[in-house]
Amino acid sequence: MSTGFPPILLILLFILFLSYFVFIQPVDYTPLSSRQRLAQFVKNAVNRAEIKNVSEIKNGGKWIVVTSISSPTDDVKRLASFQDWNLVVVADTKTPNDWHLEGVHYLSTELQEASDFSIVSKLPYKSYTRKNIGYLYAISNGAEWIYDTDDDNKPYNLGLDQFQYNTEISGVVYYTKSTNISQRIFNPYRFFGLEKMWPRGFPLEHIKTHTNGNDRLALCYRIPRPSVQQGLVHHDPDVDAIYRLINADPATGLDERFNKFAPPITLSPGTYSAWNSQNTLFHKSAFHTMFLPTTVSFRTTDIWRSYFAQKILHLSGLTVGFTPVNAVQFRNAHDYLKDLIDEHQVYKDAGKIVKLIDEWTCNSTTVLQCMLDLADTFVEFEIWKQGDADLIALWIDDLKMMGFEFPPLNLDNSIYEVSNNESSRDVICRRMNIEFSLDNPENRNEAAEKRAAQKIEFWGDIDDWCKEVKYHSFTNSLPSPKQLARQHSNHSILNTHLNNVLIVVNNFEWKFSIGLIQRIYSPYFATTIFCGSYYPTNYSMTDSGFPRVVSPLNYVHMNPAEMHRGYFGYHCLTLVKEMMLANVGGYVMMADDATFNIWQKFDFNRVFHLTGVAYLNEDNWWTGEFGLAAARRIVKFINETRDEETLKVWKQYEDGLRKYGYINQTMTAFDDLLQGKSRSISDFYYVPTGQSDYYAKLMRIFYEQQLFLELAVNRFLRSVRHQTSRELTESYLWGSRGKWPEFYNASLVAIHPIKFSGFAKSENHRKTFCRTVLQTMHNVLINNSHDYTMKNDTDIDHLNG
Repeated sequence: MSTGFPPILLILLFILFLSYFVFIQPVDYTPLSSRQRLAQFVKNAVNRAEIKNVSEIKNGGKWIVVTSISSPTDDVKRLASFQDWNLVVVADTKTPNDWHLEGVHYLSTELQEASDFSIVSKLPYKSYTRKNIGYLYAISNGAEWIYDTDDDNKPYNLGLDQFQYNTEISGVVYYTKSTNISQRIFNPYRFFGLEKMWPRGFPLEHIKTHTNGNDRLALCYRIPRPSVQQGLVHHDPDVDAIYRLINADPATGLDERFNKFAPPITLSPGTYSAWNSQNTLFHKSAFHTMFLPTTVSFRTTDIWRSYFAQKILHLSGLTVGFTPVNAVQFRNAHDYLKDLIDEHQVYKDAGKIVKLIDEWTCNSTTVLQCMLDLADTFVEFEIWKQGDADLIALWIDDLKMMGFEFPPLNLDNSIYEVSNNESSRDVICRRMNIEFSLDNPENRNEAAEKRAAQKIEFWGDIDDWCKEVKYHSFTNSLPSPKQLARQHSNHSILNTHLNNVLIVVNNFEWKFSIGLIQRIYSPYFATTIFCGSYYPTNYSMTDSGFPRVVSPLNYVHMNPAEMHRGYFGYHCLTLVKEMMLANVGGYVMMADDATFNIWQKFDFNRVFHLTGVAYLNEDNWWTGEFGLAAARRIVKFINETRDEETLKVWKQYEDGLRKYGYINQTMTAFDDLLQGKSRSISDFYYVPTGQSDYYAKLMRIFYEQQLFLELAVNRFLRSVRHQTSRELTESYLWGSRGKWPEFYNASLVAIHPIKFSGFAKSENHRKTFCRTVLQTMHNVLINNSHDYTMKNDTDIDHLNG
């Protein structure tokens, strides 16, 4: 017996089907992907609802999503003007009916209802969570990136370019193996310089005792870029009502700023921080975690999303990061007590949710099933209600319907582990510490006086150190902080150094003198970073005879195999550059036994080196393992690599050699490298930020193939325009190192070496150092002496000038 349709019904169905395509749809027999089908449906929905505010799609896959109940604000107009970004504005019932802005994808409530997203029917009106529709709309139109923000948020400075878009990055990572939940929580505001501030959603029970620690940071090379990046916001950052009630002006709100030098930071899997929906970039690998829950308050929804998302991302080995300030927000002062009530669940349950996600284990085999399982667990623990668990199921269905690719499970997070192999040069992540305080408030006089007070305090410590060997001279002539701040504010060179980073390199293990070096130099720079083999426990046992280390100590660890008795100390600048410090003017690189007269002038816009390209016809160091043998390894590496970035840097190097006459048009960089001549003693030099990226990439090639310090820096110098000192090689005292008191004077840029090791035990050596070097520094920096000369702008440089 037949079970098919009667022939007449089949004919009628065929006629209906044909009529649909003839009279309603254009004829197109090309199979459509799920994404194309959804885009076609949205287009039809626009036609049915007679909505004309949906714009053409800009290429590049970059989207911005906001909700708005106001007419287009200036901030929204600015977002709409971004050339490579598509802006989606999600309406609600209070949004003006005549809302229109050219070039904007405006999703009216009618269009939302007409869309094919299954989540729409369950989303409440008069709710921030209608933003979920905007996310889905962007994803359905091929988004690669979604910038999640609000209609009162203003990107500024680098803006959206502040975020990291490369697949791999190098930079600072928050990492810990501790099982203590307090040590797994990260406070971004503290890291960026505001020690007493915390973000909305930070567990209050940890505020009093929490620090980000000085043993939880790592510097990692070529790790995956964070899938979610939260940018910091100046003026009125996102804090809870408790902080606002204590600190905000009732009429004008907050006026806060963060340290301008702090770098981006990635949170390794298993570490957590609250983040919001106001200045946050999502890569497509994290789109599945964008869902905003609806059964919690407005002040809770994005915080709960952040914790849910972090756990789900960690299951795939994906991460969250924070970037330096790239937006400013001016909030209307309002009823903070109302916010306090609205945030009640955040205060009550933030600690509980962090503990829950840290301990929770997914027993399923796919990320989407883990999402469903965790959503149910949140219901069980009363984090949110059943409605959100149901909505997440619909959210997942919508993503599946448009062909979204969920990332696989990946619990291998070994890439973030800090190396403890002290005999290996193959280091991905290394120990480091970097901490910042706020040093750039609107009141510049206050900042200058604070810094001046630190200088005076440090000179008091230096005076005590010199008094131990019966040298008395400093404290009786110390000015007030206000006087010193005024004096230094008129010193253009010192003001320039406030934007520079000082890197102090030890060829061997750090055992002493850090505290003294900190006091001499650190108040004059954006930050001072110590580089070399640093073992805190060992150091505390050997650092006698010097002032104690000042906390925080900023350092980056290179193990003895990497440093190799200083042969590869030039790698320190590469490592510091890879921290991605922001707004740096340049990098001063000096050995721990070099002495730098920081008042001395040089051209901060180009590389400065004491000797420049020197010893042109000598082959010292070229005949050994780290000379020509390394050069041959470099040639082999460049010939074999297919890495575009490496080849681009090598071309820049070769072009520089040709520009400055080291090779002609028929020669290559290999010819210059393999001639095995010339070196540059390099215990002090300066690289401006404009050349620092080139330096870091070129010198990493040299480092990995083990080219010796004086040869590597020499080859870099040959390829760039640079300035030299007047003294050239006379700044180095290798043959007369014991006669440094005779050679040192205020007119030198730097001198090398003055060995600090003798100052701990020898009264005579320390007293001589106090009487010559420190007294000269005090005369110039504190007593405002001008008894010195400087190189003039018109003075000739040695080669490459």
